[in-house]
Amino acid sequence: MEALAGPRQVLMDEYDPRVRLLIADDDRAARSLLASRASDVLGEIVVFEAHDGAEAIRLGLQQSPEIAVLGINMSRLGGIEAALTLRELKPHMRIALRTGDPQTHRDRAHEHRLPLFGKLELERTLTWLEAQVSCADTPDPAVPTKRSFVCGACGYGALRETAPGRCPMCHAEHAWIETASRPSRILLAR
Repeated sequence: MEALAGPRQVLMDEYDPRVRLLIADDDRAARSLLASRASDVLGEIVVFEAHDGAEAIRLGLQQSPEIAVLGINMSRLGGIEAALTLRELKPHMRIALRTGDPQTHRDRAHEHRLPLFGKLELERTLTWLEAQVSCADTPDPAVPTKRSFVCGACGYGALRETAPGRCPMCHAEHAWIETASRPSRILLAR
């Protein structure tokens, strides 16, 4: 289920700067509370809600959220297993876990380097979310920036860090023109 936090005023083909958040928990009230508080604290965000780990993986693959908060004890597939699957399939996604009993799951979460929060630690969870959103807004200097180039001779386009020396279509040398492109958001999990 997708819930929009704030009014949608962006056209489909426009760049949408809002952060996309996936919340998975079999407790609907806990999901809704976290989604509501996250929208209060973070502003305009898109929230995707899943009721179990399998749905969290499906939404994670389909919607590509930057951040996910997964409950540990869910039906069909638990949060740790879902987190490990999402981490493998979407390595840039930032993932944290929530549970009603953090002491029981702390060692396993630590073993897999996953932040763990108690369901009663809502403020700590929100602080972590704020930190993830602020990291999302800061470009990582280790990530190469791709630019859009068009060959001035034949119109062939390329999306690369630097302009190629020769056009692969018409073989013109140094005929590249940098064009404006839609900004992209590349996020890395640390």
